[in-house]
This record gives sequence, C-alpha cells and structure tokens, in this order.
Amino acid sequence: MPGDVADLDSTGMAEGESIWNRMAAIIRARSLDVRILMDAHDRRNFGFVDIPTFRRSLCYAFGNQWIDLAMTSAELKEICAPYLTRKPNAAGEPEAFVLWQKFTTDLQALSDLKRPTDEFLARLAEVEAREKASAQLVEDYGVTEFELKSCLMAIKDRLLTYNKTLNDAFRRMDGDSTGYVSASEIKQFFHDAYLGDVVNDRTLGCIIDMCDLDGNDQIDFFELSMVIECDDILELAALVPDKKFVAASLKEAKRVVGTRGATVDQLQHAATTIKERLLMRNKTVQAALKLVDEDGSGVLSRDEVKKMLNTYYLLKYTDFYTGEVRGDLEEYVVDTLIDFVDKSGDGEVDYYEFTKVLIADDIMATAPPEASTSIFSYKKGAQAAHRAEGSWGSNASTGFTSSL
Repeated sequence: MPGDVADLDSTGMAEGESIWNRMAAIIRARSLDVRILMDAHDRRNFGFVDIPTFRRSLCYAFGNQWIDLAMTSAELKEICAPYLTRKPNAAGEPEAFVLWQKFTTDLQALSDLKRPTDEFLARLAEVEAREKASAQLVEDYGVTEFELKSCLMAIKDRLLTYNKTLNDAFRRMDGDSTGYVSASEIKQFFHDAYLGDVVNDRTLGCIIDMCDLDGNDQIDFFELSMVIECDDILELAALVPDKKFVAASLKEAKRVVGTRGATVDQLQHAATTIKERLLMRNKTVQAALKLVDEDGSGVLSRDEVKKMLNTYYLLKYTDFYTGEVRGDLEEYVVDTLIDFVDKSGDGEVDYYEFTKVLIADDIMATAPPEASTSIFSYKKGAQAAHRAEGSWGSNASTGFTSSL
C-alpha cells in the first residue's frame, strides 16, 4: 500500500487525520461518487468482492489521489473490518469478502454530511468490541480466536463421531449422573480423547469459563451445548468478564458475616428495608432512631432497637390468632446488623453510627463485625443455630417471636 512506502508517503489532503476523514475529504474536494466508481468491479452485482478486488476498486475510485491518500496496509484492514462477511473458521477455508456496497454508502454519507451516521458508528463500535474481546482472549488465556474456533470444531466433531447427539456425549461425561459436570471432569474427558494440540489446557480453560455461567463449577448440558454450538465465539467471549463479575457478586452476596449465619445479601436487604420503612414516617433515619432514645444519651439498647422494629412490623413473628408468620426480617439478621456498631457485645448501640449502617449503599463498606466478634456474639451465634432448628417459641401475649 502507498502509505507503507516512505518515498510515496507524501503530504496530502487532510494529512494527520484518520483514514476515514482523509477519504471523505478527497471525495468532497473532487465531487466523487464512490458508489458508482466501485460498482464496475462487482461484475455479477453480488454486493461483495474479495479483499484484493476491493483494494483495486478503491484505488480506481480515488484515481490520481490514491498516492496522496497514503493508505497503509493497517488502514486497509481497518476500513474492511466492519464490512467483512466472516472470518475463516479453519485453515484452508476461503478468505472473507468485503460488503463494498455498505462500505460506499457509509463513506459517501460521511463525506456528504461531514459526520458519521448512527449505523456507521454502530458498525465501528461492533468492530471495536470484537477486537477488544479478541485481545482479551489472548491476555486472559493466551488463546487466539482461530485457536478457540479450531478447538470447538475438534470437540464437536469428536463428540458427534462417537455419540448420536451432544446430549448423549454429555451423559458420558456426567459419570455420576448428577446432571452437571465439573471443570475437572470436562478437562479429563477431552484429554483422554487425544484431540491433539488444539485441545489443551488454555483452550479448555477458556471454554469452561464460557460454559460456567454462574461460576459454581457446575456445568449443565444447556451451558455446554450453547458454547459448542455457538456461531460467533467472539461475541460469547465478550460476555466472559461480565459473567465473572456477576459470579463474583453472587458469591459475595452469599458470604456469611459474623457468627450468626447472616449473609451479605440478607444484611443489605435488611438495612434497606429498615431504612425505607423508617423514612415512611420520619424525615430521616436518624430522627426515627432518636425518637426511641428517651434519655437523649445517643445510645440505644438492642432490645430498644428491636422493640422499635416490632412497632413497624419488620421483625418476623407468629400471629397468635392465625398462626401465620408475619414481618420481613429474621431476628438473627437484625442482630448481625447491630453487631456492626456493637462490636464489644455490651448491648449498647450508638444510633448515629447505626444510621450510617442503615443508609450505606454498600453495607460491607461500614466495618462489618469479625467472625469472632465477642463472647456475646458467640453465644448469640449458638442461639441462632439453635433457633434455626425450629426450637424457638412465640410470645402469646404479644404475638411476636421471643427476643434473644
């Protein structure tokens, strides 16, 4: 290409700008219609041509300004990328074709309007996303798109050679008939199949991450077949970082905090529920807690906090008359919330600090209690475990579950 040769890289129109803007500037200056000029090379009017023909057609369209355009090989690849039919899936397959009609429509619009159309920007964004996903594959797994496609083709061919369907193959992998296979089972199965260099720890690791949607190391038939039957592996690969983030978020939500068995998700839900209920009757959460502080000391007891929550019908209790369980929050979850500010276990709650816990967007950013907070917490944890076994009674006089 002219731009690759130093002697031909002369100063031209729109020098220093992107290849798209340089082409648009020449088209405007010479009043060209590239749609007509490039049509001559598509003799059968298919709307697409191979890359060498596309390059010749582009050279013909720009004529004497082709040298001034100084397009490099990298820039040719850049302008072809949004319009390629598809990339080869295996060695020996034909190269992709360029959808030249869409290319000329977008380029002419860019020249005439002096700004890209939404459709043109969408194509560029898609190319950028695919290039990012391809680079991420190499960075995370040391695997190229071509290697990954080759691995999937080898796996699919081998599975359907010895099994009528992919489902039958999955049952062979699922030796204990649980309906799920682990990453280690998949790796062992395909290593034993002797599929060659394309199926290795790198490619299998990438495929397993794509299959394991929730990160629990339990892959079902649907997850596995979705990847093996995938037509666009890069599109699927682009989702892997998001899936990892979601899986990490789910794992964090299930993490137990303190000694009572409450999870992060339960604590965040409890804090949000209490905050929203208090704000229904009060201007601020702190104002609602201050109403309970009869002596104005700025400190509440655990029992005072729970009594307040009972008046808002937030703590779970068994209705004396109907036997129904009412309320939203488990008492052990509320106790864990209080542990956030009662780390000494003396039963005193600074409601200024407790307000910060209740209104926090991320409750784990407010110094959660340690797993071994205090002797008091240990006893509470034991009681919570005892209560979980169903041994807690209800207070018939009030209708509420007895307090810890």
